[in-house]
Amino acid sequence: MRFGLLTLSAVLSALAYPPLGGWWLMLIAPAPLFGLLPGQRARVGFLYGWWWGFIYGLIVGFPLTYLVKLQTGNLWLTAVGWMGVVGLSALFWGLFGMLATQMPRSWLGCLGLAGLWTLCQWLRGLGPFAFVWGHLAVSLYRAPLLLQVADLGGAWLLEFLIAFWNALLGVGFLARREFGQTHGSAPTPREPRPLWRAQAMVFGLTGLLLWGIWFGYGVMRGVEVARRSLPNPHDGIPNYVVALIQPNLNLARAYTPAEWEPIRMRIAQRVRQAAAQKPHLIVLPESLEPYPLPDTEEAFEFWRRLAQESGVPILIGGYRIGNPLTRQYTNTAHLFLPDGSWRYHDKVQLVPLGETVPFREQLPFLQAFGVVERDLLSGGSLKPLPVGKLRIGVVICMESTYPWIAREMARRGANLLVVMSNESWFGRTAALEQHLAFSVLRAVETRRWLIRSAPEGISAWIAPNGQVWRVPAFQEATPLQTVRLIEEPTLSVRWGDWIVALSAIVVPIGFAYNARLRHRSTA
Repeated sequence: MRFGLLTLSAVLSALAYPPLGGWWLMLIAPAPLFGLLPGQRARVGFLYGWWWGFIYGLIVGFPLTYLVKLQTGNLWLTAVGWMGVVGLSALFWGLFGMLATQMPRSWLGCLGLAGLWTLCQWLRGLGPFAFVWGHLAVSLYRAPLLLQVADLGGAWLLEFLIAFWNALLGVGFLARREFGQTHGSAPTPREPRPLWRAQAMVFGLTGLLLWGIWFGYGVMRGVEVARRSLPNPHDGIPNYVVALIQPNLNLARAYTPAEWEPIRMRIAQRVRQAAAQKPHLIVLPESLEPYPLPDTEEAFEFWRRLAQESGVPILIGGYRIGNPLTRQYTNTAHLFLPDGSWRYHDKVQLVPLGETVPFREQLPFLQAFGVVERDLLSGGSLKPLPVGKLRIGVVICMESTYPWIAREMARRGANLLVVMSNESWFGRTAALEQHLAFSVLRAVETRRWLIRSAPEGISAWIAPNGQVWRVPAFQEATPLQTVRLIEEPTLSVRWGDWIVALSAIVVPIGFAYNARLRHRSTA
C-alpha cells in the first residue's frame, strides 16, 4: 500500500515536468513522501526515499535517453546506463529518506524536512559527477508569480518552499488520519480538545501565511520588475537590441571541411542580415565553429573580418586549444569586435561523461557507454565579456543548470546573460523544454535579461521577470529583441546559497526536538 502510494506520488511529481508540464502537480504530488517518512525506521526511510527518487528520476529524465542512445548506439547499453545513472542519483533521495525518519510530526518537523530536502538536493550539485536535473523548483518555470521569490534566495529558496508546503500537507494529513484510526473521527464530550485539532490549526495558519507571502511577493515584485526591465520608448531609459542566429543545423554530427564551408557561408549571410538592422550584439550557438580558434587561422580570420565588415560584435561558440602541450581543447565562447579585437570565455563546469570523465583510469568500463574519449579542459574564471556598456555573462549549455554560474557572473558585474547551447543532442524530445526551464530561473534569480541561442531550438529571450519570447524550433531564424540592462545585484546574487546555510541550522534543531520528544515519551 505504502509503496503504491509512493510510486503514484513519484509519477505525478514527474508529470509536473515537460512534456506534460502540469506544474501545479508539484504543489501536491510529493506530499505522501514527506508524510510517510517521519517515525519510520532508518533503513525503511532510505528505501522509501530511494524508490521515490528512482521512479521520479526515470520519468523526468527519460528524454535524456536520446542523448545516451546517440553515445552508446545500443538500446540495451542505453537502458543499463540510464538506470545506473538514475539509481546512483537516487541515493541522495535515499539519504533524505533515512534522515527524515528522525524528524517529528510537527510544524517544526515540517521545517526540518524542507531544510533536509534542500540540503540533499544541493549536495547533488557537488563533486565531479554533479547532476542536478530534476529539481522541484524548475518545474514552476511556467508559473511566474511563484518564481519571483527566486531573486531573494535563488532556486534553493523555491525548493525549500515547495518542500515545506508538501511537508505540511503530507504530515498534517497523515497525522489526522492516524488519529482518526486510533481515537475515532471525533472526540467524546469528556475528551479535551484533541491534539490533532490544535495541530491542524497551526498547520492551516502556517499554510495560509506561506501562500500569502509567496503569492503576494510574486504579484508585487513581478509588476515592479516588469516596469523596470521591459522596454518602454517613452521613459527615456536606454534600450539595447540583441540579435540571435538559429541556423537550424544538427550539431550532434561531425562535418567534413567540404560540407562545412557552405554552411559557414550560409550562417555568415544570416549574420549580415541581422547586422543590417544595427543591433548591439549578435549571438550564435555553442560549438558552432568546429575548428579551434585562433589556431585555425582561416576560420579565425573569417569571423574577425565578418565582425569588422558588419560593424557589430559577434559572439559565437567554438573551441580553443587551452593547453598547447597536451593539445586539450576548451569549450569556448569567442567574441569578435568590429575593431578587429578578439576576446573569449572558457566553459568552467564541464559535463560529466560528456565533456570529461572523472576517474577515467579507475572506471574503464565507462568506455562501453560511449563516454567522451578525451577530456576537455575547464576554464579558470567567471568574468563577463565587456562590449561597450554591455557586460556579457556567458553561460555555456549545461552550466545553466547550476545556479552559481549565472549568479557569479552577475556578482562580477554582468548586466546581460547569454546561454549558448547545443541542443542537437536532445533531438526533438522534451529535454529541449526542460533545459529551457533552467534558464528561466537564472533570469529571475539574477534579474537580468537572458538570451538563449541554440542551433535548432529552443532559442529564446527571457526577461528578468521570467517572461519568455521563443523562437520557433527547427526553423532557420534571425530574430531581434530589445532589452534593458539591469545593474543592481539581487539578494540572491549578494548572499548566494544562504537558504542552504539556514537549512543546515534548521535540520539539527528538528533532530534535537524529535530526540527530546522521544526522551519525554519514554521517561
